[in-house]
Amino acid sequence: MKKLNHDSALYKAGLLGILCAVCGLLLSVANAITAPIIAENALATIKANLEEIYPGATFNDVTEQYIGKDETGLIDGIYEAEGKGYIFTLHGVGYNSNGFTFMVGFDNDGAISGYTALEQQETSGIGARAFEQEYSDQIKSLTSSDPIPLLSGATLTSTAVQKGIDAAKAIFNDLQGISYDPNAQAATPEPAKPQPLANEDYSSNNVTVEEISNDGKTGVYHCTAKGFEGTNEADVTIDLESGTITSIAVTAFNDTPGVGDTATTDAELARYSGKGLSDMIDSTTGASMTSRSLRAMAANALSLATGTELTPGTDSGASGSGIGAEDFSEREAGCVVYTNLDETAFVYSCKATGYQGVNKAYVTVDTTTGTVKSIEVTEFNDTPGVGDKATAAEELARYEGATLESTVNATTGASMTSASIRAMAAAALKMAAGN
Repeated sequence: MKKLNHDSALYKAGLLGILCAVCGLLLSVANAITAPIIAENALATIKANLEEIYPGATFNDVTEQYIGKDETGLIDGIYEAEGKGYIFTLHGVGYNSNGFTFMVGFDNDGAISGYTALEQQETSGIGARAFEQEYSDQIKSLTSSDPIPLLSGATLTSTAVQKGIDAAKAIFNDLQGISYDPNAQAATPEPAKPQPLANEDYSSNNVTVEEISNDGKTGVYHCTAKGFEGTNEADVTIDLESGTITSIAVTAFNDTPGVGDTATTDAELARYSGKGLSDMIDSTTGASMTSRSLRAMAANALSLATGTELTPGTDSGASGSGIGAEDFSEREAGCVVYTNLDETAFVYSCKATGYQGVNKAYVTVDTTTGTVKSIEVTEFNDTPGVGDKATAAEELARYEGATLESTVNATTGASMTSASIRAMAAAALKMAAGN
């Protein structure tokens, strides 16, 4: 028999073929052993999230099986909850360019069983509302046949949510044989009602104000405020005698060209002329976020120029319902017994959140009549020259004789500090009454 030449190409090719076959066999065996483990570990990383919708269910990762049906690229994962339904994990981009991830679940009969964010950094009070309970409850009241509604004031984020859920619906309804109109549109949400400049919430605009000139009659204030994409800047001129805006000049525009800048035209800026904190200014159509940045700068310039606090939301002090019935939940008021002057007069050490910080006071209550005898502010942490108007002796004297049924109106220009004092008075009266 002829010996093979170990140096021949034929021998080397044969040996290489045998090695490849052996390696291939070993890899296939290893893959058969490890693939289920890898899949199980991958499922375990998200199982806790999935169980928020279907607690205790047995889940199967069917992403590879159905992801090819997704024409949008918005679906990240598809999971079957055995005997219950399906959960889709998705991503989208709303107001925050970093985007967000969320999941939506469908019962086998088509009812939406769950909707929640997995990771999101949307702006509080705006885009973040698309993941808060009110909107979540609205989504969970729908089925896979219903159009997903948009959220007024959070249109960008809720539109991204809508597109993601629509992508999930397309696959789910196909799997379950459910007929629906993919082009159906939910009713258009009513736009948010305009509010006076002083009452709008500008907390997400990160406003700054700097006085650059003041001759006693006219003040000019350089302001900055976050818009849609960036921070816009403007010089706001105020007539100090009337407390109204003379003009607004935009000095830096950092929002979308051709969109947000429609709010910065001469005609649009002219609408601010003659307006004060009690006036309302509608948003420019198609440029709501830039418009809000302008209103934020206008309102904060007026606040500084006139020494008047801004009051986001409705001023509860004007409701006339009595301090015992006012909603002071945002004030986080609380009291402890400090001392008793005699058997009928107790002094309570109280605190409540005002405009910038927590204010504190001693509230003396006549426990036999359930009335306030006096209030002494012991710590003031709001704006000097503005909020401290509510702490003046003549203002505090208005609480003498007040009961839980009494109405104590807010101090003009210091509404938030006033609210903190009313909250402390109400808390002390309730404590004295044993509530």
